[in-house]
Formats: sequence, structure tokens, C-alpha cells
Amino acid sequence: MPNEYESMARALMGSPQGAKIFQTLDKLSAVCASQNGRQLIAMLAGSGSDALRQAAMAANATDKDPARVLVSNLLGTKEGAALVAKTIEVIGV
Repeated sequence: MPNEYESMARALMGSPQGAKIFQTLDKLSAVCASQNGRQLIAMLAGSGSDALRQAAMAANATDKDPARVLVSNLLGTKEGAALVAKTIEVIGV
């Protein structure tokens, strides 16, 4: 089985979709290496991850529009709002 998965992975990475994955990873690497990216990673490693986890748990527990529940819960905490603000700053939205 591992050889089968390796073959599938090689085929994907050699395709146009695979090239897009590599481009995206290159962009992500550049963002993570920046000062803002490092600050975002530090936030995720600290209390920001707790806020994100709690918001995700609330979204998972609802049948109504989980995306809105996730964002609402995330923005409802100081740590979550800071995490969202830093994410927006880093990705330039």
C-alpha cells in the first residue's frame, strides 16, 4: 500500500494541480518567515489556539451555519479577535 500512495503522490505533484500546491506552499513559507507570520505562529502556539479550538467546538456542535458560529465565537473573545486581526494583517485581506 505505501508504494501505491507514493505513486499517487508523485502523480499529483507532477500535475498542474501539484504545481499549484507547491506555489501555495512557497507563498505560505514566505508568509511564515515574515515578522508578522512569526507573530501569528506565536499567537497560535499560545492562547490563540485555545480561542480557535473553543470556536471550532461550538461550530461543530451546531446544525445552523457553522461558519457563522465559528466566526462569531472566535470574535467574541479577546484572544480570538486578536488572532483574526493578525491573520488578516498577515494574509493582506
